[in-house]
Amino acid sequence: MEMARMDESIIGMLNELSGEDAQPAAIRFGPKGKNRLDVVNKSFITVGEERIPIEDKRVLDDLVQIRLPKTFSIMSPEVAALKYPSERRPSLIYTNETASINLAFTYTESKLTDSPAQLKAFMDVMKQVLRRTQPLARWQEEGIREIAGTSVGFFEFVAPALDTDIYNLISFVSLQGRALLCTFNCTEQELSDWKPVGWGIMDSLSLVSANSDENGKGEGKI
Repeated sequence: MEMARMDESIIGMLNELSGEDAQPAAIRFGPKGKNRLDVVNKSFITVGEERIPIEDKRVLDDLVQIRLPKTFSIMSPEVAALKYPSERRPSLIYTNETASINLAFTYTESKLTDSPAQLKAFMDVMKQVLRRTQPLARWQEEGIREIAGTSVGFFEFVAPALDTDIYNLISFVSLQGRALLCTFNCTEQELSDWKPVGWGIMDSLSLVSANSDENGKGEGKI
């Protein structure tokens, strides 16, 4: 996949992914796999001293299901325009009341199958783009995991924004033959409380089959 053929929307989004730069001493969340998912597989999550209700949410025409705090709402176009100045901003952004914790979805036109080899090639190009557009970004982790039988790639890094550092966890998955990017981010100050939740949210991501008869309220259009 040549750089010139990369979907422009991906390049634009990476240009704005809050310019995060990883810290020298990375904060790592120890428990992996099932234990990590356990963080969000309950009625409430604990963030600091706050208990926040959490639920399954269907998004993107009910094609994707993910665990999401009930207190999160879709970011208004006005706030999105401020946080993501480019017109190529993510197509759907959930945020907390202060807009400091975000979960964004970008369903691109870039072709991507569920082949781990093609996913790796796609991620290699994405990494080149990110290194060019975010030269100060320092990496924490990257790789390909299997979630509910689906290959999911991820990048994890922190980079400097205007007034703080921002942590980003980006997941890449094939959805109906196209690349879907899901991005969780939060400020450095909230990282220790929210990083386990962010990983749990990403691990809860599932692709809903077209003939699924499960009830769910879908939000966000592709």
